[in-house]
Amino acid sequence: MKKLSMIFALSFAALLCVKTGSAQDMKSLRYVDAKSLMVTGMAFNNPLGDFARLPEELRGELRSSLISLGMNSAGVAVRFRSDSPVIAAKWRVRNNFSMNHMPDTGIRGLDLYVLDNGKWKYIGTAKPGASKDNLSAFIRNGDRVMREYITYLPLYDGVESLEIGVDSVSTIDMPVNRALISGPDRKPVIFYGTSITQGGCASRPGMAYPAILGRMLNRESINLGFSGNARMDMAIAKSVNMVDYHTLVLDCLPNMTAQMVRDSAEIFIRTVLKHNPGKRIVMVENPEFPNLLPDKKASAEIVEENGEWRALFERLRREGFRNIIYVKGNGLIGEDSEATVDGVHLTDLGFQRFSENLVKYLKD
Repeated sequence: MKKLSMIFALSFAALLCVKTGSAQDMKSLRYVDAKSLMVTGMAFNNPLGDFARLPEELRGELRSSLISLGMNSAGVAVRFRSDSPVIAAKWRVRNNFSMNHMPDTGIRGLDLYVLDNGKWKYIGTAKPGASKDNLSAFIRNGDRVMREYITYLPLYDGVESLEIGVDSVSTIDMPVNRALISGPDRKPVIFYGTSITQGGCASRPGMAYPAILGRMLNRESINLGFSGNARMDMAIAKSVNMVDYHTLVLDCLPNMTAQMVRDSAEIFIRTVLKHNPGKRIVMVENPEFPNLLPDKKASAEIVEENGEWRALFERLRREGFRNIIYVKGNGLIGEDSEATVDGVHLTDLGFQRFSENLVKYLKD
């Protein structure tokens, strides 16, 4: 009996190795530096660091929290094409960060989408390990067909280095299809906001709502979500003004108070409007978070804050700024209170609903 059990265990281990691929197999792949492919989602030519999200030129004007969060790679992605049946990633994160309400695959992992008949489809996740250095496969048993891919980088950690692995006889190079790639005729959408904008608490990077909306709109998305720090800093307005964008989405209210809206929002928006005449700005209200139902004090504060936000919008519209759009929070994440992990931060369901309700305001 013991002998049969051992044979079964060895057979199962061998089968598992064939199905999943061993670490040794992945080490034998040919790896290319992601920076030699097409990196998207990085708006600035001189960022704070590799795969970072804010400009080095403004470092002296950025609060330390923004510098730290700006080193997170949320929204940064790599476009490439390959005919390899195996695609893997080898990457090193800056902090090896973890949280108790968000999966490590979203915080420190990567996921892979393939362009199939004009639509982006998720096909695999490179799962992080216990250390800063990670090695994981997206797919292991594919066919040898040349396809276009995008891999999204970690949401709540930074990436010091990233290599994409393919087998030794396969090709990996720049994409040919222009999907999710900016150009003069297809400019990016910038999303400026909170931890929710950054991606908390998506199960994997491609489920953050800026990434979902990027795929829906077929536009490069720039994620300027900064957890707990969307306070409409003038340094962020200056950063936005460095980008030739199509639409700016302002989703900052969950990090602000009514007084902060009065103090900062108008000067921020006017600074952007002056530098970007005619470009569209979308002002998003607070969603109706489930935790507001029993908390009457917080609920009253949200009503006041939304009121200040709306009053600013109406004032600007009266002045003739027809390029500003207002989005009410009602129903943005559904009405069944099932879209969050903790009453505020969204699950994948919440991000999908948010995107489906917001996309109509972003279409041409």
